[in-house]
Amino acid sequence: MPEAAEPSSLPLSARLRRALPQGFFRPLARPSAPVYIDCADRLAESADEGGQVTHSDAQILIREVLAAHPQAQLGDDEGAGFGDLRQRAGQFYNKLIEAGWLQERRVSLDERWVLITPGLRLQLRTLREMANTNPADLKDFAATLRSICQTLSDGAALDPCKLGPEEFRQTVRELLDRVQRSIDQMHAVETLILRHEEDQRTSESPGETLRRFLIEFHAGEHMVCYDALQQGGLLPRLLRARVVVQDALANPFAKERLAEGVASHRGLCTTDAYIEAERQLLTLDKGLASIPARQRIIDGRMADFCRLSKQRYIYQTEMRGRRAEQVKEFLDAVNGRHAGQSFADLANEPGLPLLSAEVAIRFGTDALFRPRRSRPPVILEIGEALDSDETPEAQELIRARNLYAVTPQRAGRFIEKMLPGKGGSISTSDLRLVTEDDLLDLLAALAFERATGAVPHHPILWQVESERTLHGLEPANIPTDLIAGRRIERLRIERIS
Repeated sequence: MPEAAEPSSLPLSARLRRALPQGFFRPLARPSAPVYIDCADRLAESADEGGQVTHSDAQILIREVLAAHPQAQLGDDEGAGFGDLRQRAGQFYNKLIEAGWLQERRVSLDERWVLITPGLRLQLRTLREMANTNPADLKDFAATLRSICQTLSDGAALDPCKLGPEEFRQTVRELLDRVQRSIDQMHAVETLILRHEEDQRTSESPGETLRRFLIEFHAGEHMVCYDALQQGGLLPRLLRARVVVQDALANPFAKERLAEGVASHRGLCTTDAYIEAERQLLTLDKGLASIPARQRIIDGRMADFCRLSKQRYIYQTEMRGRRAEQVKEFLDAVNGRHAGQSFADLANEPGLPLLSAEVAIRFGTDALFRPRRSRPPVILEIGEALDSDETPEAQELIRARNLYAVTPQRAGRFIEKMLPGKGGSISTSDLRLVTEDDLLDLLAALAFERATGAVPHHPILWQVESERTLHGLEPANIPTDLIAGRRIERLRIERIS
């Protein structure tokens, strides 16, 4: 039985430690990271078909990059103490070899080559994709989604009876690559919208705000992906394509056929291959499900941009528009021309009539800011009882109101007394209430539906059902009960918790 080539249960850091040399990412964390990145980019572009460049050409390219970064902060081990450019280039060359970005290959004493390592090529590809700001790359978004839907709409797309193990594996692998590509393109769409939002925050005039909102934003390349999802009818087709993947995920024969292809391709054991096959199908299903979800996120981003544009335009036109600037200029001119005059003098000036009936100017202490009056501190100390001016009649009135008050606490005590346990119920035909206080307890239970019981943080819930719901069309048939000398319609109270 073949052994597993790479345990998928290992953390990503452990797998990277196996695949990459120690210190591979260290150049990116140094202040001179731009020099390392440009050196790697120039060397990769100048490499031949075999991915290699001569040693002399590599030295020349590194010197050119160092000359293009005169303000780079170099460390002592990078040649900061050398005044000769050749010596600094030699130091940088040694650091690239040490990090595992380059590998020397000596053919003879006079022929030396430098190889671009595979890890550096993958890293450069990632950095170039992150730095790519060309919106034209989004134009194939609709074609990518259409190809996914077209592949999965075929009856033999994930059919284990019509595909061999290797063909099944290649189909799933290609679908995963295309789904990931479409997800990356949707991330690029969100990035473009955020970039438009940042530009809109720096608009200097209402005209510029409207131009960015009505012309640049709605004519941008990011609308290609949006229109492809909204108008191309791809969302329903993506749902049908996801159903095909879910059927394959629920089919043990499909997973077994994919596991055979994975085991043959990667040299895994049967159990690990089956787990990997199920993981790939789950990843494909999750990727297809994430496309509509990301589309809703993009809708929210576009709505946020529209709200920002509206608020920005209102602020520029009403808060700091041309009219406010004109009023400020007019007032400054009036202050400069009529300095030292009073309002009574201005009333006689030609072209400057006062529209107010009378003008009052506060001066002295009236013009000062009036501090807020703070409440005096409350004395919470327990001392001797103060003499009260309340009459016995007022105290008796307050006591009577508290006695006859219908409160949730009163209802809670009544429910706990009549229905001690959860799920219990009682009807008014079974109640034996005599006093007026008992009737008020019942009215409190009818007025509220929850209360705080004796146990804290455990509220009491109950519900009331009336016989009127069953005999509403025949009021004469509604049964009644005599409660505390008063006849009421029959009710049933049930405790929920």
